[in-house]
Amino acid sequence: MRTLAFVSLLALAPAAAFAVEISVGGTPISVPAPAGCAEVTDAMKPYSDLSKKFVPPANEQFALFLEEAQVALARSGAMPQSARRFYVQTTRDMMQPTIAASDFAELKKVVKTQNDEVMKKAEAAMPGIFEKLNKGITDTYKVDLNLTMTQMLPFPTHDESDASLSYSTFLKYNVTGADGKPSVFEGVVTTTFIYLRGKILFLYINAEKNDLEWSRTASKQWTGQIFAANPAIAGVAQTATASRLTALDWSKVGNNALIGGFVGGIIGLVIYLFRKSKG
Repeated sequence: MRTLAFVSLLALAPAAAFAVEISVGGTPISVPAPAGCAEVTDAMKPYSDLSKKFVPPANEQFALFLEEAQVALARSGAMPQSARRFYVQTTRDMMQPTIAASDFAELKKVVKTQNDEVMKKAEAAMPGIFEKLNKGITDTYKVDLNLTMTQMLPFPTHDESDASLSYSTFLKYNVTGADGKPSVFEGVVTTTFIYLRGKILFLYINAEKNDLEWSRTASKQWTGQIFAANPAIAGVAQTATASRLTALDWSKVGNNALIGGFVGGIIGLVIYLFRKSKG
């Protein structure tokens, strides 16, 4: 049963919005499009193909949204460049099990108290992830961008309920332009963990570095939309098997959530440099 902690989130939800119906390990979940946005579908090539390269191997992505004007560009075959992106992921390890509320509480505790340790693990994984990303872009598009992550600065959690937790991260990347000179890109990502229907999802909003507060407000509104679209199923969280969930490493889950936001945040810059390199 949903608690009073959700009231503020539900109050922020717009009355109606187009929704994407996803399945998380067989559990149906409705994901409304954020206000003013539309879904990027597989038919919107080449952008849809490029965007898939920015999903970490450990995560599954269920939906990607851009502002409506940007989706119109993708539909026409152009490459949207906007830094503002909304997407939904979770780790592959959490797809099948039904997760209890107490386990979500444990994940929140890890995120709030061990974020420095989780960040170090994410930083250690970045070189390998970006090496594969660079190779994939070079092999497919014949452009060598030499992407690297130079700084990740997480802010303390700024919003929390029984079924959600949000924090933002400042991101800084280095890339090599067509002229061979290094360039710097800075941005932010607001990550929200949500717990509903016995599943945990990661909601991401990427934006330019000056849009931190916008990303936080947009995340809270989108979270409210999603809870409103998915009424609680009585008893679903109590069906999880303790033996399965004890195998989940919550610091690893937090690490994979961090990486999803870092990798997804760079696609706007990649498209800009891709266009520039092609003249």
